[in-house]
Amino acid sequence: MSFENKNLYALLGNDVEDDSAPQLPVREIVKKTASSKKSDVPPPSADPAKAKKKSKPTGNEGAFKAKPDNKSVAGPSNTPSKHYKKPFDRHSRSDKTDSKKKIKQSWGDSTDREIEGEVEGLEDAVADLETESDAPQEPETPKKSLQDYFAELKLKQSELEGQKALRKANEGAEDKWADAEKIEKQQEAYVQSTTNKKSKAKAQKEKKFLEINAIFADEQPVRDESRSTRGGARGGAKVAPKKSSSSPKPEINDKNFPSL
Repeated sequence: MSFENKNLYALLGNDVEDDSAPQLPVREIVKKTASSKKSDVPPPSADPAKAKKKSKPTGNEGAFKAKPDNKSVAGPSNTPSKHYKKPFDRHSRSDKTDSKKKIKQSWGDSTDREIEGEVEGLEDAVADLETESDAPQEPETPKKSLQDYFAELKLKQSELEGQKALRKANEGAEDKWADAEKIEKQQEAYVQSTTNKKSKAKAQKEKKFLEINAIFADEQPVRDESRSTRGGARGGAKVAPKKSSSSPKPEINDKNFPSL
């Protein structure tokens, strides 16, 4: 018994095979993101072959080319300037001037203004005097001299001393304590000591001073006069300096030292 596999969907007739080659997927192109970080690549070194090796101008040629550097230095007075203004550039050239009548009408007369100012000043002064006279006067404070003040103080002090009634010594004392007897209480000794303690006075110590004549440095050696000096005759024979004798030894006496 044989079995045959049949595609039942083939009866629908919807499957149309295409003879064209299958299309490959399109490759995605990813754009590199611009980073703000500096790359660690060292900069290209300058090519010495491309450098300008033209020497700088010297002498008169250098002075001629350095003319703009002297702009800050003023030229001589007799040299005419290329940039100057006309002498009357700020003055009007219309030949029109203001008359005295026009100036008086616009600004007024100075004499009239002076008279008006004086009149206004007099009126203000009169008004100030009237306000001062109408204002109530302040009461004057009483004045006294320094001697009067001290006299008043003495008078007040005498009045206070007269009112005081000082009690004299033993005034108003009562005689009820005249027959009183004084009682002195003696402290009893519970345990009496058999011996009396004697205090010894300590003898004061005296300082002992030691006299020492110590020598800490040798005496200064005597300078040899036969030693050659500087500034002699030129070309003279050189004299070798003599060796100085050994310095004397210090004398030490054992008597000066204290006995141990």
